[in-house]
Amino acid sequence: MRIHTGGDASELYGGRFTGAVRLEMLQEAEADGRPDIARVSFADGACTFWHSHPGGQQLLVLSGTGRVGTVDGEVVLQPGDFVDAPADARHYNGAAAGTDCVLLAVTYGSTAWEDIAPC
Repeated sequence: MRIHTGGDASELYGGRFTGAVRLEMLQEAEADGRPDIARVSFADGACTFWHSHPGGQQLLVLSGTGRVGTVDGEVVLQPGDFVDAPADARHYNGAAAGTDCVLLAVTYGSTAWEDIAPC
């Protein structure tokens, strides 16, 4: 058993994000078909670039007000909201303007990034 406590090492991400984003990798996939699990903290209004995942992604809002965008539009998310993005679904996610947001992200496969910042 491994216990990952809050405040363990995290990385400040750039490049494929707008604004400040910290990612705490809670569990890296041990084998194909297994997910990466991360706690992702988005500062006020920060979000990812458009992207997709070959095996899909699940997001759970832990705190703050989040957002997720798809080709059909953007949805505002509250703590406890759960997003299930199917395999290869093009999307972005992050914090709503004026608030921070923390998401639990369960990701299957390597992220396919686009060079498009939606926010």
